[in-house]
Parts: sequence; C-alpha cells; structure tokens
Amino acid sequence: MTLLGRTVHDLTDHAAVLSDVRRVERVRADIEQGDVYIARGVYSSGLLDDIREYLRSIGRHSLPNYTRIEAGAPNFHRMNRADPRAYVRGSFHQFVFFPWNQDVFDLFRVFAPVYHMKNVLSGIAPESFLGQAPQDGCTARLAFQMYPCGSGFLNRHSDPVDYHQLTVPIMQMSQKGRDFTSGGLFVQMENGTDLVIDDITEPGDVIYFNARCPHGVHPIDPDAETRWLDYAGRWMLLFAVNKLAGNAAIADAVDLTQAATNARMS
Repeated sequence: MTLLGRTVHDLTDHAAVLSDVRRVERVRADIEQGDVYIARGVYSSGLLDDIREYLRSIGRHSLPNYTRIEAGAPNFHRMNRADPRAYVRGSFHQFVFFPWNQDVFDLFRVFAPVYHMKNVLSGIAPESFLGQAPQDGCTARLAFQMYPCGSGFLNRHSDPVDYHQLTVPIMQMSQKGRDFTSGGLFVQMENGTDLVIDDITEPGDVIYFNARCPHGVHPIDPDAETRWLDYAGRWMLLFAVNKLAGNAAIADAVDLTQAATNARMS
C-alpha cells in the first residue's frame, strides 16, 4: 500500500527530543502516518564545508569504483550514471563509509546522534547496526551524494520499512538558490503535490520521513553543463541502514518512475 506525505513539522531541539521517550513516541507515530520532520541546524556549515572539500579531493584524485555491501567492505566512492546495478535509477557521485573502517573525521562518532534518533524512531536500540560487524544481516552506511548541475537526479521511489528502519534521515549539505537553482529533494504528499524539501531547508538540517513515502530528487539545473570534477550541484548525506548483499529477508527499494514507465509500455 502506498503511503503519502501528510504534514510537515519543525524540530528545533534534536537532542532534547532524543532524550524524551514520550516525544520520541509521538514523532514515531506521526512518521508512521506519513508526517515529515525537519530538525533545524543539527550540524554547522563549517563542518559541512570541511567534509565537502575532503570528498572533492578524494573524487578528483582516486578512481571511482563500485563495492558490494558486505562485511569488511572498504569505504569507496562511485559515479552512478544510471548504473544498472542500482535498484533506483539516478545520476550522482556517491561517497560511502562503513562503521568498521577508519576515516579522518571519525564520521560515525560525529553523526551518532542522527543514527540514534533514526534507531529509536524505528523502535530499536540506539546503537543498532553501528558496530564493527554487521548485525542481523544489515549495517549502517553513510552515503554522501553529490547531484551535479546539468544531470543530477534520482527517480521517484520508496525504500523498505522492516526490522532495520522506519525512516532514512537525510542531511542537507547545499543551499538552493546558491549552489543550484532548480530541482531538489522531494516527498510526494497526500494533496497530490511534491513537497520540495530543498525549498524549506538549509545546510545542517536533518529530515526524517517514512521511507515508504515516494520520494526522489528532481533534476538539478537540467539546462546547465555537467562538469563532474567541478562538484557543482546538490550535496546531501544519507544516514542509511542497508541489508548486506544476499540478505533476502528485506525487500529492495522500488523505482516507481521506472515501474510507471513499464506499465505504460505494456
């Protein structure tokens, strides 16, 4: 059954909510019904600037490569240009980090509060999936994604809700109107419109919504020239918990754009 977005709420006290069991339960109940929560200013623009510069250096000075999600996998980066191995068609540069590997920012420590919120909203222990080994066929995975001006997009899709998650938080790392002018993250709403999240958020905000709600990224400045090494476009961070390769207990993400195209052609 399709679940559509319902109402948008602001969270101005991320840490306070995380420590309040009754407020967590209220937020969880809202998200289960399709509400969108925007936690304001969770991380500083200075931290995000430093991370972006680090990732640009990696992207410019090492070869992109695809790695399966499995125990002991290395951190990696890849260019997804309608990669047929992806469940959802898109165009973006992705930088992936796993909790068992080291990194210069100690990212899983820095971003632990968002994972703790994600987990308690999913009804599981705060430290779930953050260990040095996979847990129940899944692992946490930080995925920084840069959607380049001129070609960046992600098809409308829904992600699985199961024992591993209710929500897949997203942190904004770019400012619409400065870093790009059109397109952006959207959630499909009950009123028949797409709520463009980038129109109402700023870098450092974290968005929580039900992973089943159709969402994606509308094309980023589609009339611009794409220059992958400029890293001009829309940056974001996805706080994922992914099933390992071979875990059939959890469903795959569903590309709703491709499914609609196939239905029209049949």
